[in-house]
Amino acid sequence: MVNMTNKIVEYKDLIAFHPGQYLGEFIEDFEMAKKEFAECLGISEMKLVKLLNGEESISNDIAENLARLTNVSMQTWLNLQNVYDVKMAEILE
Repeated sequence: MVNMTNKIVEYKDLIAFHPGQYLGEFIEDFEMAKKEFAECLGISEMKLVKLLNGEESISNDIAENLARLTNVSMQTWLNLQNVYDVKMAEILE
């Protein structure tokens, strides 16, 4: 049985963390409203909410803007997305 909660998916001994999990922590740390953070990222608030909920993937453009805002490299954001995608493929297999 797959236990799926917004951004964390668990199945047997596999756990997949969507990058939105980490993104939500940054927003809290920055004490910013979602709307304000979305504007800084150059995306709509709705798209940000989808990212936070694990319903949207981090694209190159978003990763680049996240790197600028968070001082976490673009490659790290893309790697987080890739690891999530690979784990989800394993879980769904």
